[in-house]
Amino acid sequence: MLRRPDSIPAGDTVIEDPVMEPFFIAKSSSGGYTVYERVIKGENDTPYIKTICYPARFNHALKVVSKELLNTKKNHYSSIKEYISEWKDIQEKMTNLVDID
Repeated sequence: MLRRPDSIPAGDTVIEDPVMEPFFIAKSSSGGYTVYERVIKGENDTPYIKTICYPARFNHALKVVSKELLNTKKNHYSSIKEYISEWKDIQEKMTNLVDID
């Protein structure tokens, strides 16, 4: 479901980082997290946000972002080696932000 970017409740904490683009995380004031993706749609290139999932823990939110980055960055890999190499690169960038074990 697409929503307007200003629809995130004012009490939520938004966590953004260039490494995660076009994804970001919001921490609800009532607990839990939401992983969002920035999306541009329509004839007028209108910005929206798309809800990806509602993980309970921050580390799980980071893992979801990592997997989404891997599977949306490129839609064709010519080998398993290339896919694994991309996954390792994403994991390294995310691990440099925080330990996501």
